[in-house]
Parts: sequence; structure tokens; C-alpha cells
Amino acid sequence: MPPPASAWMRISELSRRVGVTTDTLRVWERRYGLLKPRRTAGNTRLYSALDEARVRLMKRYISEQIPPAQAAELSMAARLSVRAGRGSGVPEHAAARVVRELQDAFAAFEESSAERALHELLSDYSATAVIREVLLPFVREAGERRRHALAPLAREHFAENFLHSRLLALARGWDRGLGPRALIACPPVERHPLDLIVFGIALHHLGWRITYLGAATPLDALGSTAESVAPDLIVLATQLPDRLAPHVDAIRRLGTRWPVALVGPASGMDVARRCGLRHLGEDAVAAAGVVASGDLAVDLRPPVARPAAPGRTPQRHRQAASR
Repeated sequence: MPPPASAWMRISELSRRVGVTTDTLRVWERRYGLLKPRRTAGNTRLYSALDEARVRLMKRYISEQIPPAQAAELSMAARLSVRAGRGSGVPEHAAARVVRELQDAFAAFEESSAERALHELLSDYSATAVIREVLLPFVREAGERRRHALAPLAREHFAENFLHSRLLALARGWDRGLGPRALIACPPVERHPLDLIVFGIALHHLGWRITYLGAATPLDALGSTAESVAPDLIVLATQLPDRLAPHVDAIRRLGTRWPVALVGPASGMDVARRCGLRHLGEDAVAAAGVVASGDLAVDLRPPVARPAAPGRTPQRHRQAASR
């Protein structure tokens, strides 16, 4: 069946789409909490594509002779995916509402509630908009709380693990495409890769292919991977740039073979210069825009030509040959 005409639908349309009577839908909503409608100013209930997916899953479980109460529990626990919406920006009130819902869910250690809040936002707005206007500020605040011990450690771990897995779900397929390749990693001192993942998602949406190594990547492993994939750019991301000091020489050696850049706070500008890195700033999405603009490849072209991996020609060289 084609998607609904808008991101939200009345119960009559939901009933028509899923083949379940409105009375039954209301019972499932009231008794099991299966549906999570939004209310308009006129108190009209509106249902999302995620509600539709849960109803369809509920029907399937019931058809398999699973009792309704258990079917509802299984349907609500399922990790359902929805196609990202087309909205280009998240309204301030919607972003604030979802942040509150995420905070409440994390405080209660309720993964399903956090999942529901995030998916409903993604059904209305593009992944890039949700990341930049909701998740990235949330990640920033979480980092500040972690550094200053302003929240229970277990809660921060729970929240970070949830966001890590959901961001990687949004990143699926980011290695595909015909554009240049970025090899992205956190340096050995950085164990929190959320900014890095946000950067990779944003850069992929701008046409780049992404090879992701994750948190606390040893620099020799980063170098051997670069030998294998011949990236057009290596990007390191850290919120602790001052701790890069012991690795300056190794990073500089890396920079003689491949262009290397740093995503991180302004305090990292000095160490970036000492490492021979281009500092892209702290905003991971804006940093991706700088890279995709094309100016960065000129700024970071290394003095020694890097060899291509066997059987591959680096993207920048292919583009030059085609001109």
C-alpha cells in the first residue's frame, strides 16, 4: 500500500490501511499502549507510520495464535525502522519535546521509549536535520555532563550506547557510492565516537564514501587501513585534543602520506597545527560541509604523493585523469 498522504493520519485512515476496525485500534491503544498518537490543538488524535508498523506486527503475531497481550508487548519491543522524512528542519518545539522524551527515557533506562521518540521524529524530518538539530546538541550536553560528573555514570553509559547504535543504524551503506573516500577514526585517546559518526553520516549525505574504524583506533592500525583503502582524506575526531600531544610525531608521519584533518573543539587548534592537521571545528555537520566544499583537498594535499592500493586509483587522481 502507498504511504499516507502526510506523515500523520487520523484513526479512520489508519484503520483502512491496516484492515483493523477503529474500535479494535482504540482498545489496543487504551489497553496495551500499542499506539502513541499526537493530539492537535483541537484534540484530534493523529497516528504515525510507526503506529501503522506496530499494528501490522500485532496482527501478524495474533495470526500466529499469540495472545493479544503478549503480541502487543512483542510489537512494542520490536526495533522498527521507518523511512526518513523529507522535512529539512526540525521546529524548535518538536526538537525540545523529543529531547525531553529522550531525557526521561534515559533517566528511567527505558530503551523502547527512547526508540519510539527518535523514530517518530525521523518519520517527519530528514536524518541530517534530526542529527544536527536534536542529536548533536544532545551529544554535546551529554559530553559536558560526563566531563563534569553531573549525571550518574550508568545513565550516561546507557544513553551513549543507545545513541551509538541508532546512529550506526542511520549510517548503514555509507561505504557505497562513486564519490571520494574518507577514512574516519577516533585517535587512541578518544573512546567516545558519537561526533565521529555524526560527521561520517553528514559527509556521506554530501556524496562521500565512508570507512569507519571507531573509537580509540591505534595509529598503526589507521595507517595500515589507509594503505589498504587509499582514502582521499583521513579525519580524526576527539573532544580531548590536548591528549594528542604524545602522538604528534606519528600523526605527522601519517600526514606525509595522506591528507589528515581533525574534528574537535577550538582548544585543539594548536595541537592540530603541531600535528600538521587542518582543524575543521567542533560542529561535526559543519565540518562535513567544509570537506565537501572541495577547498579542503587543496589545503591538505600532502607533499609526498601517496601510492594507490593495489588495483585502485585514488578518487582525486581518477577525477584529474577524466578532465
